Amino acid sequence: MSHPYLSAILPGQGLSIPGPMITQGQAFFVNPYYGTGNGKKPSGAFTSLAVAKDKMTTNKNDVAYMLGAHNTSTYTTDYLSATLDWDKDLAHIIGIGAGQLFSPRSRIGFASTYNTASNLFTVSGNGNLFQGLQFYAGVAGTLPTGALQVTGSRNVFRNCHIAGIGATTNDIAGAYSLYLNGGAENLFENCVIGLDTIDRGTALNYEILVNNGAARNVFRHCIILSRIKHATNHPQVYFGSATALGDPSFTMFDHCTFINTSTNYAYTQTYIIAEAANLTAGVCIVKFGMGIGATYWSAASGHVVVNNTAKPSDYTAGIGYSA
Repeated sequence: MSHPYLSAILPGQGLSIPGPMITQGQAFFVNPYYGTGNGKKPSGAFTSLAVAKDKMTTNKNDVAYMLGAHNTSTYTTDYLSATLDWDKDLAHIIGIGAGQLFSPRSRIGFASTYNTASNLFTVSGNGNLFQGLQFYAGVAGTLPTGALQVTGSRNVFRNCHIAGIGATTNDIAGAYSLYLNGGAENLFENCVIGLDTIDRGTALNYEILVNNGAARNVFRHCIILSRIKHATNHPQVYFGSATALGDPSFTMFDHCTFINTSTNYAYTQTYIIAEAANLTAGVCIVKFGMGIGATYWSAASGHVVVNNTAKPSDYTAGIGYSA
């Protein structure tokens, strides 16, 4: 298990690079509640991802395996008291568990005392794989901004649940589940982004915020999920400025499902996709998608192109097209 050239011989949930993963790097193991050792084997795992990251070498394809250890979140969550910045390149985190879409038990969350105007986890590094993880920003504070911020490029997120605004007190203007803050060419595949267990409140906030030249990011087979409490103040995708995509580029949602729910069907989302200002370059592409609980994909000037998209018959008037 501790051989530096065999990153894993583990019954994971279908590693994207078939195991054993042959690499020039090393494997480290993380078990937040039960960890006791130097991270070189599952029975002596590190207690936190921060410790594992300090031991990993950038550009070596080192892997941190986060071990799902219990169905109860208390025993399987790495609780952070400050934002963890994953600032290394080609340094991967893979959750070991069943591989479910919702709330994987390889979990990263806020400590209960956290109440800082910042996000849970930042990926400023490049070329990393994050798989089988939950990023959960749920704490009874009035300041936390979101779950995951990505400023790096060419990262892959697979089978992850990215959930911000995880407490009713997080009704904060500008809050989000995922913020693509200039990060480009990232792939989100088979991910769940958002929650339908917590009202998103009445402040203007989002599941996915895109800004500062975040170009060529692709979402494939993802579920974008919201429990809304306002018709217009929680667009599921929000472009934060006219130059959100930088040079002429795109954001693509390929075979994604956008679900808006509300208690007693009280609210219908007006626009799934919205902008702070009309984009001056680039386009948002919705390819073979479905929208539920909303009236329109975007405003007519939204630079949103919808291709062969399902129009479900749900409890709203249906989804409109715009281009």
